[in-house]
Amino acid sequence: MNYSKNFHLFFIPLVFLTTCHFSNFYPDPDDPGLSRFTSRGYNVATTYVNGKSFVNTGSFTPILQKDSTGSTVDTLHFKWNIYRNDSTYLKSAYQSISFLMPVPSVFNKTNLLAFNGQRFLNSVPVTLQDSSLRNFEGIATLYFVSVSETNYSSNQKYIKLSGLFDGNIGDSIHITKGRFDFEIYEDYLNF
Repeated sequence: MNYSKNFHLFFIPLVFLTTCHFSNFYPDPDDPGLSRFTSRGYNVATTYVNGKSFVNTGSFTPILQKDSTGSTVDTLHFKWNIYRNDSTYLKSAYQSISFLMPVPSVFNKTNLLAFNGQRFLNSVPVTLQDSSLRNFEGIATLYFVSVSETNYSSNQKYIKLSGLFDGNIGDSIHITKGRFDFEIYEDYLNF
């Protein structure tokens, strides 16, 4: 009997700790399958692709890196993994979404923080990658609603990014009602 009681005292907190990361998905009553738009660093991103809802794979933070081109203009790569937000998630047509933005070669954290409130209308290259690693490229609108720095302690600084996006890849792939809310550990930035 004591074994059972001890098991429950150990198991219940363990389940809570391992599942609480996924509790940041708050269903949007107006957009089924999508999470509400938030700006709290919840590490959730959702969108429709051709009317089907997709969500990021919650256990991974997005990639936000500057790719050097060797010239005065580099590329800011903003990418995260996605899967279908329904029972067919294992047969998802796409596995990642990424945005590629031209930035000056001297781009740094201060420049990233200046994205706060910035809209890039129909000018951001967007790529969906499928499970066969084929890329489908188009153009998106990307709106950084909020970009800020958060200090949890003197040695732990995070960048909070939240925003909205839409895009088209040719005439056949439509990305709509996209929203993201990420918190990225500053040490993961490569600029």
